[in-house]
Amino acid sequence: MSRKRKRPLPPRTMRMDRHGRLLSARPWLATQCGRPAVRIARSYRKRFGVDWACAIAELSALGISFDPKWREQLARALEGARQAKVRRKADNETAMPRTEFPKSDETCAFVAGYTDGGVAFGLTWEGWEGIERRASMEPPLKGDVAVPCDNESLPF
Repeated sequence: MSRKRKRPLPPRTMRMDRHGRLLSARPWLATQCGRPAVRIARSYRKRFGVDWACAIAELSALGISFDPKWREQLARALEGARQAKVRRKADNETAMPRTEFPKSDETCAFVAGYTDGGVAFGLTWEGWEGIERRASMEPPLKGDVAVPCDNESLPF
């Protein structure tokens, strides 16, 4: 019977529910004297592992007031980041069709690397088709010439 390996728990502050965070945040806020509300919110997010909306709502419940302009700016920034993520995901799904090789272009079936001038090198599509043909044991095409290889004629 195999034993499951136990993982250590995350810090206690990361495991708290809203009620526990609010109780724990009161003494913590006393140590945050003289800091601007934005810095307190950022520290609260990091300490308790919550998002911006949750941090602002809980700190507002504890009596911290935030500038309405800053809240609007934050909301715009978060919405812009969300839209960018959606756009990136859509671009990744549509722009890069699934190919046999993740790195390929119109010349190379497999791009092994790039020269200093930026030219791709690797396995060409013709080379790839030749490999596939040999692997499937199809008869050679008209231009392909089979060269017999005997080990006695090799120079090494």
